[in-house]
Amino acid sequence: MTDERGDVPSLSDVQLQVYEAVATIDASGGAADIETLTHRLALPEEDLWAALSHLVDADHVHSTPDGYVLGPHDRSA
Repeated sequence: MTDERGDVPSLSDVQLQVYEAVATIDASGGAADIETLTHRLALPEEDLWAALSHLVDADHVHSTPDGYVLGPHDRSA
């Protein structure tokens, strides 16, 4: 994937897949839990955790008691 988005620069394909899954769930008012992400994305668990760790460290997503939601981002992208 070569498209660059202003709100998620420099993400790997796996990180972008996880980000987009979280964004889709967040947009419907929910939080993405691990079980849901694992089922939707069919990624190896260690890849999912690594992507989430990077996204949290980069402030793209936040961990909540209910799961992951989007962090501050540029909705104009």
